[in-house]
Amino acid sequence: MTVSLGAIDDDTSILYTLEAMAESQGWKMHTSTNWQEALDWVRRKEVDILLVDYHMPEISGKEVIRKSRALSKDVVILVLTIEENPEIARELILAGADDFVLKPLRLADFTSRIALHARLAEYRRIPGTENPGKGINPDTLRAVLDALHVNPGEKSTAREVAEKTGLSYQTAHRYLESLVESGIAAREPVYRDGQPGRPKFLYNLLENPKP
Repeated sequence: MTVSLGAIDDDTSILYTLEAMAESQGWKMHTSTNWQEALDWVRRKEVDILLVDYHMPEISGKEVIRKSRALSKDVVILVLTIEENPEIARELILAGADDFVLKPLRLADFTSRIALHARLAEYRRIPGTENPGKGINPDTLRAVLDALHVNPGEKSTAREVAEKTGLSYQTAHRYLESLVESGIAAREPVYRDGQPGRPKFLYNLLENPKP
């Protein structure tokens, strides 16, 4: 999957680690200690996913998130933090963050979160999907993507996704169908005991979504 990442942190050792992790996965990574440069990446649509350090000297991570979200509704924003305070998390989500990457960084955790949110970035780049009038809620979409991403390569029914996410069957089915229509997921019919009739459908994330 092609994905372009950007990371802003005042600790250059963290940036070096992020670069090495991204390179190991074949992902393009921009890094900087300058928050204004990060905003330029967003403004020029150079990054699909922006990682923002929560604690920075010149400006708070929360403010960088707010400014980035004002520039783009499409960019996926992840917060680099050691904080696990629910109130802080709520404030950052309200400012425009999509999720969190906890420090100290671990390769497995990092690659898993990026792979998941690359799907969200793909979806947001499709014209119209970011429009609330379409009835697509970003948090719900992320939960459905997360459910499909739990065991990569495995296929799930809408009912299984509903059980994993706590959504109703109808809502899970609607979001899965939206992902199929957008080329992010695939749907496979399965007939019970090989008999004709109404099939159930299995869904899975595509390894190489449509551009």
